[in-house]
Amino acid sequence: MTSLPLFYRSVIPLDRDAHRAWHLAQPQRFAFARASHIVPALAEEIGAACRHLPVVFLPESLGPVPVFLVGAAPGQCALIDDAGTWTGRYLPAYLRRYPFIMGESEGSEPLVCIDTETDLLRRDAADPAEASLPLFTGDGRETPLLQERIRLVADYAESARRTAAFGRLLQDLKLLRALTIQVHHPLTGESHVLHGALGIDEAALAALPEDAFARLRREGWLATIYAHLVSLQALSDFLVPGSPPTAPAAPMDDAA
Repeated sequence: MTSLPLFYRSVIPLDRDAHRAWHLAQPQRFAFARASHIVPALAEEIGAACRHLPVVFLPESLGPVPVFLVGAAPGQCALIDDAGTWTGRYLPAYLRRYPFIMGESEGSEPLVCIDTETDLLRRDAADPAEASLPLFTGDGRETPLLQERIRLVADYAESARRTAAFGRLLQDLKLLRALTIQVHHPLTGESHVLHGALGIDEAALAALPEDAFARLRREGWLATIYAHLVSLQALSDFLVPGSPPTAPAAPMDDAA
């Protein structure tokens, strides 16, 4: 792969022969995500996460994509401690899936792949001080752990396609507006302004023609839209002191 998804560094297909002795570290740590203030989100999980993590959209060439805001400043996640433990109340599916991912190439079936450069995968369980579980049994069968991860990867890939369609629909209906989000770092107190994010415009939503609104209801997106709007209230975890959590973000014309 020439352009790898966030956090992935060296992705190859999972192979029951080449990776038979490999183990996955337990419990899973998330130090790999400590240097990011965003984590990709699935449309289907916005409802479950909306009370805990703000969701905004980022413009991409194929359409806007939802992301969780997990830090007050670019390059800093506020929800992963020094031990790599996730301290938030909702763990995004993108982090739960790592270091596995679905790989696709033209003319072939999708394959479950792994990031071989992650610290979470070990070529054996030689170090008794570090707990881990095998991916395969001695005769090459998938362990329950691996079976669960394969299901997660497959479900994620399907949900990602539906999420992409959701973003394109919001764009086609002109429901997104640019946001400027003022936040502060919870440890240092430093203030930052995050540019480049998009959010659903409540006025534009209210002004939709009846047929467009009916389409959102028919395709099951209304609950997701309202959950996104609710999630913006979770910005109070990162807002500069004194700023009202429900204050509208200022429109912007530039993107960073």
